[in-house]
Amino acid sequence: MQKYTAALVGLGRIGYSLGLDKKREQPASHTMALLNNPRINLIAGCDTDSIALSKWQDANKKAVGYSDSANLYARCRPDIVTVAVNENAHLKEAVEAIHAKPKLVILEKPVALNLSEAEKIRQEAEKFQVPVLVNHERRFAEDFKLAKSYIKKIGAIQSIRAELCSSLCVYNPAEEKTGAYSLIHDGTHLVDAVLFFLEDELPSTLKKISLENPSEKKGGLLSRASDLNTSEKKIKTVNSLLKFPIVTGVFRDEEKNIRQFSAHYSTSKCPDVTIGISGRSRFFGFEISITGTEGRVCIGNGYLKLYHREKSSLYSGFYSLLNDRSESLPKKTFYFSNMIQNAVDFLDGKANLRSTLQTGINALSVLEEIKEIIK
Repeated sequence: MQKYTAALVGLGRIGYSLGLDKKREQPASHTMALLNNPRINLIAGCDTDSIALSKWQDANKKAVGYSDSANLYARCRPDIVTVAVNENAHLKEAVEAIHAKPKLVILEKPVALNLSEAEKIRQEAEKFQVPVLVNHERRFAEDFKLAKSYIKKIGAIQSIRAELCSSLCVYNPAEEKTGAYSLIHDGTHLVDAVLFFLEDELPSTLKKISLENPSEKKGGLLSRASDLNTSEKKIKTVNSLLKFPIVTGVFRDEEKNIRQFSAHYSTSKCPDVTIGISGRSRFFGFEISITGTEGRVCIGNGYLKLYHREKSSLYSGFYSLLNDRSESLPKKTFYFSNMIQNAVDFLDGKANLRSTLQTGINALSVLEEIKEIIK
């Protein structure tokens, strides 16, 4: 059975140290996920931080450590290159990985700091014909896959509520060049999961529309995201599923940084979609609730609850929602293991990538439109 070689660029939290967290479902880092797959041989790691590189090298003595990716690519040709650096280095390291022409690049989320940088990555990937898998891990998790399949049992979708709560600032303009704010850093997971649930067979796409086209101006649109000035007209890049949000509940702190907002959408599949992010919470929470005409799905970090319509024990002649105990809930999500296995299956020619560069860019487009409204 063929084995694939892999190199890892970025040996920080998601690259390595989260794999040491005893409270997390393991594997929880790229290093551990690559090592745990019997079809992959991890041959190299790279980080500009000498301390991080030294710790990783001590734990992975069979692999070679490098302090810069250019030296790595000059000395070895891995089949898989995983890029797990900070957001501000995604463009540089993703492009350099693509130029090395591996069989597959695994890119940590978000794709890039903004759509402009993401487009540059896409252009290089197409030019060099290198496929890119984006690590939006919930597309691979067993609980999220079950939740999506269960949606078919809850009737027509009435509403989707997606909420992210943490203490990290939602948007800080001073961090525009680093991406160190939750709208991009964690919000990409929330938006991608909503898109995942809304998608049917094909994912959403991007489209460019003219702001001067009256057919696109309806519903009291407040958005002015991704405006691109040309010599003739204004062009706006939007997501085909989630576009033109009405944003409410914007809260700013004393320094005028955004700490809270809610973005509201209407789609052909669901007339009421709300995405809310708060950076005022003294806890971390991630939850999506999908209500249908005959049931409900509630999923978050560490839980999945499935409800269906049954005759009520509380009111005569009424129906209530009860836990559906007929479904066997997964004990482990295998979110990281499944992602790496998808990479192997893709290289074997047995499967398509479940999370692509395009789906990652789709999520980024939604976030960028929100950002242009709230900033």
